[in-house]
Amino acid sequence: RFQIKLAEQGNSEAQYKVGEMYELGKGVAKNREIALTWYEKSAQQGHKKAGYKLLYMEIQSRGLNDYSKSQLASLRQEAAAGNADAQYFLGKMYAAGIGVPKSLDNALTWLNKATFNGIPEAEHEAIAVEEELARIREKEARKRAAALEASRKQKEAEEKAKAEKQKALRDKQKQQAASKGKAEREAEANRLARERQRIEREKAAIAAEKARLERAQREKARSAATAETAQQPKTEEKEAFESDPCKGKSARFLSTCR
Repeated sequence: RFQIKLAEQGNSEAQYKVGEMYELGKGVAKNREIALTWYEKSAQQGHKKAGYKLLYMEIQSRGLNDYSKSQLASLRQEAAAGNADAQYFLGKMYAAGIGVPKSLDNALTWLNKATFNGIPEAEHEAIAVEEELARIREKEARKRAAALEASRKQKEAEEKAKAEKQKALRDKQKQQAASKGKAEREAEANRLARERQRIEREKAAIAAEKARLERAQREKARSAATAETAQQPKTEEKEAFESDPCKGKSARFLSTCR
């Protein structure tokens, strides 16, 4: 009630604080429109922080336009020049990505400067940013760890698949070598069998030829014996005839013997 009374009397700092009360719902019902009204009254009296707050809320609700861009440029210059309130709001903008690309690192830089220059709320904002950064880093660390684990598992799977492929190739080569060796042994066995058959045929042919020759010799011997037997009586008859012509079967035909 004291701050509202001061604000109604035209105190710019009180007007800013009442605007904060309505914005945040501290001590009064939360009401953004009433908060904007008090911020505007404070800014019209030259309250810098109220002007930064209005710029922040304007960009937050409507985005950037030509006017807010020029105001944001002025805010940057004042923050760089060491204005603690400008540093605080620029840090809040970076933290939320309002009017600028979200950057927790840049937010922490400006909020720490504002804290160092005596803005208590900047310290609370900086702690919140650090906690968010820690959560993000932890999440990124988990993601990296998961990615590394997935990469390790994939590498293991690839190495296992490669080893299995190489084993299958070796087994196939062994099988092919065994099949080739078996085929070669079978071919050699078949060749040897054919060679034995050829030798047996040759032996049989030699034996048959030998038998044929032996038969021929026996036939020749029999023929010679038969011929010799047939010729023997004639020889005896001739010899008898020559010794005694009147002996023998043909003696009757001889006149001398008659």
